[in-house]
Amino acid sequence: MYKSRDRWQTVAKAFDDICNNETPWVALGNFLNYWWAYAVDSRLELIETPLAPGPVPTLKTQRWAAFCAAMVEWLCSQAGLPCPAWTNQECYILAKPWFFYKDSESRSQLLARTPAPFQMRNIFGGDRMFLHKWDMAKQMKEGKFIPEQFKSSYPTQAS
Repeated sequence: MYKSRDRWQTVAKAFDDICNNETPWVALGNFLNYWWAYAVDSRLELIETPLAPGPVPTLKTQRWAAFCAAMVEWLCSQAGLPCPAWTNQECYILAKPWFFYKDSESRSQLLARTPAPFQMRNIFGGDRMFLHKWDMAKQMKEGKFIPEQFKSSYPTQAS
């Protein structure tokens, strides 16, 4: 069912979807489904194509392009895969910090917990951006993940 490569949700396709007004977490979630489940044996193909610049660069597209580059670098480090060279371009470093939560208490947690590939690009979202159902289920089964702890670890996201 998921073998047709022209239908794969690559990171480049996810970014293109974001540029075309798809909700970012939906587009990234679609990509991550392929990364973690549907195309595990073809992960390098999911990330090899550089992101196409959006029609008109906006703060939103710059942020999500930087996020995609950081995400690819982080995923590659977790999977022991080489990271594509396109992720190292300076255009993927934000001029000003992007914090996912606005209150100062959350900022200190985000500064401490955000993985290095994101920090290097001035993105601060914490260490739970990529918890997914497969790992969560495994952690719950092993008694390592308690949903109530997750729920209280971060405040409500700022708009």
